[in-house]
Amino acid sequence: MGMLVSQAEYARQRGVSRQYVGQMVAKGVIGLSGRKVDTEQADAALAAFREPARPERRVNPDAPVQMPTALPSPVPRTVTGDLPTLLLKSRIKSEVERAKLLEIKARVEAGKYVAVDDVKAAAFNRARVIRDALLNIPERLAAMLAAEDDEQRVHQILVTEIRAALEELMDGPERG
Repeated sequence: MGMLVSQAEYARQRGVSRQYVGQMVAKGVIGLSGRKVDTEQADAALAAFREPARPERRVNPDAPVQMPTALPSPVPRTVTGDLPTLLLKSRIKSEVERAKLLEIKARVEAGKYVAVDDVKAAAFNRARVIRDALLNIPERLAAMLAAEDDEQRVHQILVTEIRAALEELMDGPERG
């Protein structure tokens, strides 16, 4: 059993407000022995109750604040912890996801990313142009090829027309 002190004295020792100690007593986090606070029990209860995301209150209010040097290392998902730890992990994950979304939004606004629907529509339109150009070749060349006797000449006409259709596609107005 630790030392028994008043709530006000315990608050001064821990560097917290008297109201905070009163709230913790009312919530049942800190137990009382009569009207006094058992310092060991209260320290253990506050350590278990404290949110890990917040730094511990200073015992000496005049002592310099020591900032954390690094983020806590991630804990594997299989490990189950107390509620404040789980909330902290959830908050960290949420902040990471929010940062990723902001990065994507910035890239979209900068023109580095485009919408999937726009790309699909553009690809569909390009494919339709190719299809139409290739399907029009027989309509345009049927009579000319029927009159041609030389197999090499027929082959050369077809190759020339197909190449022209594909080159027109490469130089077409739809190209971004």
